[in-house]
Formats: sequence, C-alpha cells, structure tokens
Amino acid sequence: MEEFAKTMFMAIPSVCNDIENLPAFLREWRKYKLTIPTYGAIFISQGNSHVLMMKRYSGNWSFPRGKMESGENPEECAVREVFEEVGLDNSNLIKSDEYIENKREENILL
Repeated sequence: MEEFAKTMFMAIPSVCNDIENLPAFLREWRKYKLTIPTYGAIFISQGNSHVLMMKRYSGNWSFPRGKMESGENPEECAVREVFEEVGLDNSNLIKSDEYIENKREENILL
C-alpha cells in the first residue's frame, strides 16, 4: 500500500505534498477510515446452500459492503454499496431490524 500511495502522491502532489511523512500520513488515514460506518448485505440462497461473496482488491473475500456517504442512512448505504459492487438492487429486501453489528477495536489496521 505504501508504494502504491507514494506513486499516486508523486503524480498528484496536492493530495499529500510531504512524501517523506507518508508512513505517518497512511497511519492517520487508516485511523480515520475506521471511523466511517460500513453497511452492506448478506445474500443467502434458498435452501441456505450458497452465499454471495466478492473478492476485494486486497485478495480477501467478503460480503458486498462499503462506507457510508454524508447524508445517507444505513439502509441507503447498504442499497447503494450492494448495487455499486455487484449490480443487485436489494432495496425491497432490506429489513432494518435485522442486522449484524461488528465494532472494530481502534488499534486494528487493515
């Protein structure tokens, strides 16, 4: 990640004009990233034999999900992220009272 970020910031210096402090910049960005709520959906086939997962750029597999944007409520975020990531409209399937909550510790870095 650090090499990728360094390449990007050298091409777009207005984002981070202090390449020497890139490790500290990335640490702060990771801490900030953990403060934004994430929402998505879990799709289970009839018969409970399959689930929909996607392979992330990191190589990890996960359910379709993403970060909330300003002004969104959790349901809107879940619908938008699922549609952006896998092209499914789940707006008629959302059940606001059925969810899994996972809080991350502040010291976990992705």
